[in-house]
Amino acid sequence: MYQTLLTLAIVGYVVATGLALAYLVLRDELIHRLASLATLAGWVLHTVALLALALDLGRPPLGSLPEAVWVAVWVVVLLEMWLERRYGLPVLGAFVLPVAVALSLQSMPVRPLIAPTLRGAWVWVHILLALVGIAAFVLNFAGALMYLLQERQLKTKRPGALYYRLPALETLDRLTYRTLALGFPFLTIGLILGVLWAGAAWGSVFAFDPLALLSFVAWAVYAATLAGRAAAGWHGRRAAYFAILGFAVLALTLGAGLFLPGRHGG
Repeated sequence: MYQTLLTLAIVGYVVATGLALAYLVLRDELIHRLASLATLAGWVLHTVALLALALDLGRPPLGSLPEAVWVAVWVVVLLEMWLERRYGLPVLGAFVLPVAVALSLQSMPVRPLIAPTLRGAWVWVHILLALVGIAAFVLNFAGALMYLLQERQLKTKRPGALYYRLPALETLDRLTYRTLALGFPFLTIGLILGVLWAGAAWGSVFAFDPLALLSFVAWAVYAATLAGRAAAGWHGRRAAYFAILGFAVLALTLGAGLFLPGRHGG
């Protein structure tokens, strides 16, 4: 049952993505409303699918990396809907939903448990915190991408139609900073719990695992970005470039976890 619901949720997200991109081009309020309804419908189906999966498994749907990615996508879409209303960013879906669809398709079908030792409340907390961090960084990436596009429009003598559809640079810079400040503590605490658990479960914190190693690389990039913004006054283009770099490492991390052998499975 949950597989059917997940498939329908993906269909909803794909439709919402198409409508969101159409709104970015046409700026038709009816299209935006339809995109919002499709996003909400996909998210509701996604919610029911995760509940059905949890009941079927008898545990939280976090026991494999594909399951965890599905939860991350659920959080991403929830945050996208909230931020769109909170900050009045109707074009946000055009930049966030394609990422959500890509992650969803990459994680189908849901695969077996990644390791029999991945059990216990602390493991679920570790995974949930890391997923909230990842969800915030997807929005951080979207904000950075919009910033660079809008800055490029402003530098041209004849701004295109996209200029009138994207928010002001100050708004986008504030969005990237707040999503970075939101995601970093969650990722940090999640990684700390993961290190503590790895020492007990694997016998070594430094056991080779592509996902774990690349997670620390991603954390270092985001730590440098946050430090730069807080201490060195980074903003604008430089902060946007680092946000995109961090997300690229994060995408590489998820890809390594899904497709390469390691302690987290593959």
